[in-house]
Amino acid sequence: MIPQLRIFQTLLFLLAAVPCGIPFRYQPNPVFPSELAALVLAVLMVLTATLLPRREKSNPPYASLIWFGLAAVIALQMVLMPVLYWSDRTEPILYALTAAFSVWALARATDHFGKMQLATYFAWGLLAGAIFNSAVSVQQVIELIQNGPRLIFGHLGQKNLYGHYLTWGLAAAAWLTAEKELPKTWFWPVAVWLALAIAWSSSRSPLMYASAWLVFGLLSAWLGKDSVRRFGWLLTACAVLIIVMQFVAPWVNDALQSLLHAKNEVPTGLDRLDSNGSRRFVEWQKAWITFLAHPWLGIGWAAYPSQSIALQINPAFAIVQESVLFTHAHNSLLNIMAETGLAGTLVMAGGILWMFVALLKREHDPVKIFGAAMVIVSVLHSLVEYPLWYYHLLGPFALALFFMRSDAPRKLQLPDWVERASLGTYGVAALATAVFGGLLYIQIYPIMDPSDKAAENAGRIKTLQKLKQNPLIDFYADFALSNYIVASKQDMPWKLQILDRLNQVRPYPSQLSDQAIMETLSGNSSKAHKLMRQAAFSYPESLDYFREAILEFKEPEVRALIKEVEDAEKLFGKEKK
Repeated sequence: MIPQLRIFQTLLFLLAAVPCGIPFRYQPNPVFPSELAALVLAVLMVLTATLLPRREKSNPPYASLIWFGLAAVIALQMVLMPVLYWSDRTEPILYALTAAFSVWALARATDHFGKMQLATYFAWGLLAGAIFNSAVSVQQVIELIQNGPRLIFGHLGQKNLYGHYLTWGLAAAAWLTAEKELPKTWFWPVAVWLALAIAWSSSRSPLMYASAWLVFGLLSAWLGKDSVRRFGWLLTACAVLIIVMQFVAPWVNDALQSLLHAKNEVPTGLDRLDSNGSRRFVEWQKAWITFLAHPWLGIGWAAYPSQSIALQINPAFAIVQESVLFTHAHNSLLNIMAETGLAGTLVMAGGILWMFVALLKREHDPVKIFGAAMVIVSVLHSLVEYPLWYYHLLGPFALALFFMRSDAPRKLQLPDWVERASLGTYGVAALATAVFGGLLYIQIYPIMDPSDKAAENAGRIKTLQKLKQNPLIDFYADFALSNYIVASKQDMPWKLQILDRLNQVRPYPSQLSDQAIMETLSGNSSKAHKLMRQAAFSYPESLDYFREAILEFKEPEVRALIKEVEDAEKLFGKEKK
């Protein structure tokens, strides 16, 4: 069984380290390469599990049932609700099932090798990935000091995700030291460096993580024994370092400014505490309103963006300006409530709470405490954003939940051949889907935008028309087609069919205004005014664009749309003189 153990350890290390270090960013989904890498590594774990010898208890653990439940809720929505884009259902189901089966595979491996053999490599992967990303960020810090404002995010593409991942790496360093895998003489410089890198990220969320770790670390040190106690003290030290480095980072910045002969500041999360976050409160209110209107099964997975735009015409919401589409409520609990109702909320929130129940038992399991330290970070971040919507963070989180609680329902006993067949069948199907999805991505990303040549554009449109029939990529194909649309009287049925579907899912400014203008030309004046009002109140930075687009038409019914723009200008204090 040694080869299988080495394969599992390697896959766990790679899953924790590699996807978050991939720098490639391509439209239409910039993080697709990272997500695809994480998905493939998880699926390879599933396939490896089928090679392990028979085990006595063949049943999926509780940590996998959460994800099976989420997939079932989304599948139920597919039956009971209209589906505008299948990719808005197939992709989350694929992610949920992969999380479920990879956890099940890890449970099978744990029965043979023990959690410690596996968790250690997982932790080393997190630490290696965190150090690598923090090293990449050094050049970004230098560029900021020399040339002015820019984001510090390593290879994760977003500062808050970067801070989240580095905090995972910090927890891994503390745990490896507690387990005497990492020498203490290495721990302190690594911990200080990662805490400084977290401060440079300018993310405010690590202050939440540190506060929670102070409590959790002290409790672990007080109630735990041996390595759990050591980890508790080290985790507490990490929490203190995160906070202290928020104050030390400006001194380091001063030294770098002097060395580089530059004056630009690198803001910390503490510096940004008073920055405006009021739009989040607006989105949370909208999500709550949506949940109250659709309490049982929600409005459908991925349907929140259109709901956000529809509610933004409320002046009390619109006046809190941020001219972007909120594809998520920036609170995963409220977003799940809005999109999946009580059905999805009970599965996800209830399932994760059930995982935490294991901590009430005074077991001195070091792997459980390490998993909990990771889960705390992700749960807190999810209350202000949506890190787990990306598989390169969701995949490790699902495994951390298993490390936190690895037991399974006793009444659910499956024959070993059923377990192997389930893991093997899904593994082959998911791997084929991942390869096929990667090929589709390679095909679509170069043709997302039109070229300068009409003949070439005609070929691209033809290709996109074929791709929109594919349930893995139909939304992205339609979105690409919308980039080729110009509001006019030509081909209006074809154009409106694309724009109408898009604006029921993710309404962006040009798509909204193009549809509003052509709905007017088609005689649908009431719908047109509604769309233009949504556009004007949701995207205040595009008001001049909307005005120019309307005034390009001489038809009085189109020009009447200017009223919606003028109402928005009055609300935002941007009236034209």
